[in-house]
Amino acid sequence: MSNSFYSIGVLILILAHLVLPLLLFFIKEKYVRCYSIIIGSLIGAFSIFLALSFYYNPDITLFTFNLNLFGLDYRFRIDNFNYSLILLNGLITFAFPLATHIKEREKDFYVLAFLVMLGTAGLFLTQNMILFVLFYELASVPMYFLIANWGSLGLTPFRKVEPKYAAMKLFIYLQLGGILVMLGFFILHSLVFPNDLFNNWNFSDYENIIKVKGYLVDTDLAKILFILFFVAFGIEAALVPFHTWLPDGHSAAPSSISMILAGILLKMGTYGILRIPFVFFNEALNSLSLVIIFWGLINMFWGAFNAYRQIDFKYLIAYSSISHMGVIFMGLGANNDLGVSAAIFQMVSHGLISAVMFSVAGSFQYRTNTRILDNYGGLLRVMPFIGSILIFASMANLGLPGLSGFVSELIGISASLKAIYSNNLKIIFLLVSLGAIFITTVYVINLLEKVLYKRINPNYYELKDAHWDEKLHLTILALFILVLGIYPRLIMDLSNLIKIKQIIGL
Repeated sequence: MSNSFYSIGVLILILAHLVLPLLLFFIKEKYVRCYSIIIGSLIGAFSIFLALSFYYNPDITLFTFNLNLFGLDYRFRIDNFNYSLILLNGLITFAFPLATHIKEREKDFYVLAFLVMLGTAGLFLTQNMILFVLFYELASVPMYFLIANWGSLGLTPFRKVEPKYAAMKLFIYLQLGGILVMLGFFILHSLVFPNDLFNNWNFSDYENIIKVKGYLVDTDLAKILFILFFVAFGIEAALVPFHTWLPDGHSAAPSSISMILAGILLKMGTYGILRIPFVFFNEALNSLSLVIIFWGLINMFWGAFNAYRQIDFKYLIAYSSISHMGVIFMGLGANNDLGVSAAIFQMVSHGLISAVMFSVAGSFQYRTNTRILDNYGGLLRVMPFIGSILIFASMANLGLPGLSGFVSELIGISASLKAIYSNNLKIIFLLVSLGAIFITTVYVINLLEKVLYKRINPNYYELKDAHWDEKLHLTILALFILVLGIYPRLIMDLSNLIKIKQIIGL
């Protein structure tokens, strides 16, 4: 295919996210879900096609689209930073309509959900700071309405969580993160380009300065800006202690929205860390490396510990997500080739695994009208397909060799050990990480025992197994988890520090 095809393809992908869902307003209510499935399949297939095309022909000049509008320059591209996340975004876009069980105001629901996917796709593709913030808001704001209007009650061991409360909490945290990101961009622009307000907002403008000078700002300022951006994006990525919005949001959200939230929205935060402070202030990262590695380790342990204590299926998966996000922070903190590969690989791996588990939780809730683990029992006998998928995803979640979760944890821990020079700190790191892995194994086995294997609830004998839509998307997502476990090079070949430094000329 011609070079211009891939360049235009990047623009088509964004326009497809924008235009196709708008046609929902002209569709009769009874056909809305069917049309949404078609939209999700088309956008998902094209996203996967572009991502895999880049993998086999990794020339960023082919996958770059420049747009000059009102005298301002905007750039979109697929590159080593984001191609794996475009792949993930496409898979979740394909899967969430098939996993949706919403029956009320479907048109409004799907339009808002596709608006979130437009925001995430645009954020991954854009090379412009202004558009980065715009797409961040597009992805974040609709989540409030999706959770508040279509959510359900969540239950922790200590309290009940109402949908409107969870939605507002999520909204406040994400807006705080967005405000800090915007503040960081304005400060950085005023320091580097103090006399040019309307130009030089593309990432490449800053990368060109790094190529020449080796740095953007002085060391002390670089540390301050690194911390500002790290905390801002860390809020979005559920970094402890800024994580409390996530379990409440997941518990209240419809399960297909939880798939988007865990599968994609969290990755906006970790992608932002990789794309902005990791590149712009890498010299500051060297002095903060150990802090970030051990902060990620705290995430890993704290999330696993809290997942073990939960009685609500979705709360358990939410805290499990917080735990697995720790692997990403550890990889980024390691600041070496293996660590970056681990971080990006875990973004994709966790996105797929959590999406499958939330979809299964939604299928169980739809049939049983409960998410309390002790209310289940023996579901593998009446729902063998969904039960088998839950076993598969749970094994990937705890890191069974041959599945994607094993690869990300192995290289993440290896990269962190490589970056830690003190033997005493290495011992502490290993003990805590092994403790987190052990707790993960315990809560996963406990989950499977309560849901699938104990005595069956008499009310559940007549439950139906997966429908065609559930079988389709769960099979595709599970297949990618398996493929990445067997062939991790699909992500790791291009998503490493050496390749990323080549992009910015370092």
